[in-house]
Order: sequence, then structure tokens, then C-alpha cells
Amino acid sequence: MLRAAPLAALAVLLLSSPALAQRWTGDTAPDQPLREALAAASRGDPAPLAKLADAGRPDAEFYLGSAYITGRRGLPKDGVKGCALVEKAARARADAMHLSGECYQHGIGGVVDPAKAKAAFQLAAHMGYPKSKCAFGEMLIAEGKEAARGLSLCKEAAAGGDVSAQAVVGDAYFAGRGVTADHKEARRWYEQAAAQGDAAAARKLGKMYARGDGGRKDVKKAVELWRSAETGGDRLAAILVADQMFSDITGGKTPGPGVYGIRGGVPLQQIETAEAWCREALKTDPRPEAKKRAEYALTVLARFQAAANVHRK
Repeated sequence: MLRAAPLAALAVLLLSSPALAQRWTGDTAPDQPLREALAAASRGDPAPLAKLADAGRPDAEFYLGSAYITGRRGLPKDGVKGCALVEKAARARADAMHLSGECYQHGIGGVVDPAKAKAAFQLAAHMGYPKSKCAFGEMLIAEGKEAARGLSLCKEAAAGGDVSAQAVVGDAYFAGRGVTADHKEARRWYEQAAAQGDAAAARKLGKMYARGDGGRKDVKKAVELWRSAETGGDRLAAILVADQMFSDITGGKTPGPGVYGIRGGVPLQQIETAEAWCREALKTDPRPEAKKRAEYALTVLARFQAAANVHRK
């Protein structure tokens, strides 16, 4: 599955911080009009930024386009308008060229065009934007015909420290796309990505630790990684913590229809913590099968909690 690059979300942060803009995009220090426009946009008033964009400033076009794409800073979400603005800015900015590629890749601007997406990523990489090399490579991996070439591009970016590329390389080695499957190698790349804060990589790495896949088995480490992934915004991690806690309480069983017994000596607080993780999974995990497991677990845990309360009385 393709990993959507986080540039659009990053652009939202840049709107509120000229210092971040300079750090992440290589901009020179914003001049006074741009500083004032960015500050106004961070307060929800995009008019000064729009005025600069209308005057043909690529920096303003990029930030305003990003705001339209994300629907933030006082603007309605409008992918068509946002992508048109970043495409204008792409004449002078590598980050805008990359985001233009995302527009075509994911149809944000209303048109899905893989050829234009690849061209934009290649141009952005040539202009010096580091994430674009693997964005192009990932498309090649997904298409299959040039998967080995795509993986090579992503490995180059990953070796340079690109966290998204590290996770992509981990996925490729795990699934055997563009290379012979090698779970030990997948684990190594996931380790690097997780260490840099990639939440999805942390979740996948946790599953490998839980199974002993590609290396040593360590359930405690797995739960730590899943908690970290959930904190980092991964919506698929909470159910993994909930499942493991349920298994710990029931002596290794998984949620579903059946008869359950509680492992001796389980404190009430552990049951309550497991219930909290189940409720978090119900709230955040979009997958019906995960919600069903959480619901089963809550039903069983409620019975355990009721029995524990009766016993305490």
C-alpha cells in the first residue's frame, strides 16, 4: 500500500511558523510581508497571504495552496484550488513540485495521473527535495514492473535518513516487493524508522517482536512500540494493545465467541486498563473486524469486572 507523504500536513505547521518554513524547505528568511501574512494565516486570516499569492510569489502560492489542500487557517478545503496554486509555485520550489506530485498521485486536485505524479517527483528530486526520490520509487514498487529500481531509489533515500523511505524499504523487505522477502532486514529498517518517530513502522515492528518474526520475541517491547505508535497517531495500534492485555488476562485467548476464564491474581486495575484500550480501539480504528474484537473483549471484561467487584464485597 502506498504511504501518503506527510508534506501537506507539514505545510499546515509551516503556515504558523516562519522559522519552521526556513528549516524544512530551505527558504531564505521570510521578508516582512511574508512574515506578517504567515502570522495572519496562523490566526485564521488568509487574506494577506492570498494577496501575495495573487502577486505571483511562489512562497505565498505554496503556503496558500497547502492551506486549501488541508482546509485549515480560515480556508475551506479545496483540493482543486490548492493543487493549482502549488503547481504554480512548483516553477521555483522543490517542495511545491513534490506536493504537486502528490496531487496527481492521490487525485487531490480532482485528477489522478500517475505519469504526471512520477514526473513531478523526479523533478522535485532533481531540484533537491529529499523525499521525492522515494516517492517516485514507491510508485515503481507498487506497479511491480520496475519494483527493484524503485526499491533501490528508496534505499538511497533511506540510507540518507529519510524516515518515510526507511519505512517503505521495511515494507518491501517484509512483503518481498522488488526483493526476496527478508524479515530480518525488514525489522532492521522498521527499527530505524520507528526510532525517528514513524508510528506505522513502530506498530509493524511491534507485531514482529510479538511473534518473534525476524528476530527475538519480546512481548513487552511489542506493547511499548504499540503504545508509542498510538501516541504518534496510528489508528491501528490501540487494538493490538487491547488484544495483548486481553490475552494476558485470559491466559492466552483472543476476543471472540466462547467461554472464558480469568487468569488467577489479575488485579482489577489491569481489567480497567484493558477496557480503556478496547474503547480507544472502538473510537479510532476504522476496521470493522477490529471494532468487533474490541466489542467482544469489552463484554468479557465487563463480566470479569463485575465478578471481581462482587468478590471484593
